[in-house]
Amino acid sequence: MAKSVRRRTFEWRQARVLGLLVLGALLLVYAVYRVGQVFDVFASRYELVTLIPSALGLREGAPVTLAGQRIGQVRSVQFIPVSAKVGANHLAVHLAIAQDVRDQIRTDSRAFLRTQGLLGDKLVDIEPGSPGAAILTEGDTLASGKSLDLESFLAQASGALDTANLIVADLRDITHGISSGSGTIGRLLDDDELYARMVGATASLQSTLQQVNNAEGTLGRLLRDPMLYDRMTRAVGRVDSLGAMLVNGDGSLGRLHRSDTLYRGLLGATAAADTTMANLQGFVLRMSNGQGSLQRLMTDPELYDQFLKAVIDLQTLINAVRTDPDRFKPNIRVDIF
Repeated sequence: MAKSVRRRTFEWRQARVLGLLVLGALLLVYAVYRVGQVFDVFASRYELVTLIPSALGLREGAPVTLAGQRIGQVRSVQFIPVSAKVGANHLAVHLAIAQDVRDQIRTDSRAFLRTQGLLGDKLVDIEPGSPGAAILTEGDTLASGKSLDLESFLAQASGALDTANLIVADLRDITHGISSGSGTIGRLLDDDELYARMVGATASLQSTLQQVNNAEGTLGRLLRDPMLYDRMTRAVGRVDSLGAMLVNGDGSLGRLHRSDTLYRGLLGATAAADTTMANLQGFVLRMSNGQGSLQRLMTDPELYDQFLKAVIDLQTLINAVRTDPDRFKPNIRVDIF
């Protein structure tokens, strides 16, 4: 009886152990399956290649994402032969990508290196293509985009911090000068006399505004007295009336504005002036050509000498007449008887 009980107890223990082992194996298989789903281990893949200048922080097996969703991993990172280099790219990154997202990656897609976490590890993130572009196939080259380099960013941030430190130092100097009463702003803060002057100026301004509000002085009357407004209104009315008279053709200004008589008169005067200028031009032309007595008088020296001699003789005769007028009286004898 005792042997039978021991045998049953042993068999039950063995069954429990076996059950635990089977359960552990099932849990292990499920865990492997879930991990495979999470890391996309069991998916069918195809390979694309992208060219990059530097793979700092990128390792084999690093994740490959499409619009932030994991679709594969980095299969290998290899140097490009010197004879086959294109531009500044030095490395060829081979990507193993799931087949079920193949139609999302096209010729206008771009691959970017992104930083994951705080440890600086890199992943490859692919930008989906547009519907009009062709789908990339096995072994095609995926164009890479310009990625943000953490070291360059930190270098720029360091430069910005240095500049900020210089600005803070300058501000410290400025505030120290202000607090010590140096410069205009320092005097504004520390000088009691300037404060008193500002208080006095404020009081004067307040008094002036009060006088304006009380309609005292010219400015107050301008603001309060409606007479100026009425006068301006009447003046504007007169200007409007004058404009209406000009438009309607009343008065001399209106006739000048509306009638073309003055224009025609000016046009006739201009034509007469043109005719006069033409005649004067012909006269000057005849003079320049040596025609007429006036031109000969101006250009013939002999005629000029004769004319000058005649003038001198005439002047001599006039002087003689004035000196002895009896000499030139005619001797007339008239016998009547």
